Amino acid sequence: MRRTAFLIMIVALVMLSLSACGKQKYKLSFDGYGFESGKTEYAAGESVTVYYDFIATDTDYRFFIDDDISMEQRYDDKHGYVFTFRMPEHDATLHVESHNSMLYVPPLDHMDAGIKGVSAPLGDITDFIYTYDWVGYNALYQRYRFTVEDGAYLFYHETRKIENDYGWASEADIASSGTVFLSVYDWMDFLDYLTDGTAAEPVESLEDGDSGPWMYLSFRSGNTVERKEFFFASPDRWLAFEAYCQSLAQDP
Repeated sequence: MRRTAFLIMIVALVMLSLSACGKQKYKLSFDGYGFESGKTEYAAGESVTVYYDFIATDTDYRFFIDDDISMEQRYDDKHGYVFTFRMPEHDATLHVESHNSMLYVPPLDHMDAGIKGVSAPLGDITDFIYTYDWVGYNALYQRYRFTVEDGAYLFYHETRKIENDYGWASEADIASSGTVFLSVYDWMDFLDYLTDGTAAEPVESLEDGDSGPWMYLSFRSGNTVERKEFFFASPDRWLAFEAYCQSLAQDP
């Protein structure tokens, strides 16, 4: 009887081991130097610990990972930065951005926006949305959004397409989308494209039957947030802004 129970236990352990080995693994990648982890592939739900000790003096770092992953970050003298999270059911990439903390960053809260119709300083601009929506043959929907959330500068892009057919591009036709974390210098580059532009009260009827692009700017005004329609200072500035957005959307 004991022998039978022992054999059953051995078979159960072997089956459990085979089951664990057979679980699909997902790849962990790093966008930058200095990361270390025990493995490069993990099963969904498996605990992941990553270390980063490639630390320079007078340098500020920002780390981020896929939007759907909850990651904890801490620092200790032995390992440097330590990150822990559960592996999702897809490949994941951990990113690092850095910049020299000794570089001068202008005080945006005290700089004039330089936009007609906006009395707030640059630091009070909180949201900018660009939307183009062509309905018809080879329908195309393009959205760019710059926003500030919890002190972080973010850029969101979304492209929807219908090829070789008529219609309008819905969420089911999304070809690419993503969120990019921006440095303060990226945010300043974005604001520079808005300089000398004009903000006016939205006229919703302008959108009827028009593909756009439609652009809206939001900024703090006292205890409220104002939203105005935006117009670039020139066609060249508009095209340069679109090229800038395309370059951000292509960042890994």
